[in-house]
Amino acid sequence: MKIKDLTIMAISLAILIICSKISFNIGIISLTLQTFAVVIISLLLKWKKAAIVFITYIIMGLIGIPVFSTGGGFQYVLLPSFGFIIGFLVASLFIGSNIGNTKLLKIIKSVIGLLILDLIGLIYMYFILKYYIESPNANFMYVIEVGFLPFIIKDLISTVLAALIALRVETIVANDNE
Repeated sequence: MKIKDLTIMAISLAILIICSKISFNIGIISLTLQTFAVVIISLLLKWKKAAIVFITYIIMGLIGIPVFSTGGGFQYVLLPSFGFIIGFLVASLFIGSNIGNTKLLKIIKSVIGLLILDLIGLIYMYFILKYYIESPNANFMYVIEVGFLPFIIKDLISTVLAALIALRVETIVANDNE
């Protein structure tokens, strides 16, 4: 990899960490700017380099570096919100793919990526609540009420805004990612 690529990846990782720390606790899941960062990073770096950024982020958090919204450590995998972190990686593979490179298709990919991220996060949350925490509220409707509905408007707006910003910035970054 070129120094330019490593630098952009490091800056992207820093942006992701900063966006995770801009956090408001509103229940089981904190409201953050991570979705915004996921879209920008995925569109600018494309899937391979974006995946490296998200894998690095996950590893840093799991080894105890407090990069996640509420800290870090391996015990984080037992929190209902950890599925969304896994969703960052999976969504970045789709958003950063070379499928449909027109401006409109990049925005559509970003919104679909948000839905992928949310689906993974909600399924993970359901299993943690039902089988680990053994919550009496552990049904899929409850998971949607606490893990999806409070965030969907903010996430859709930030996803489209991030895609529009990435489309403007990508000519500046102008890297040869695939």
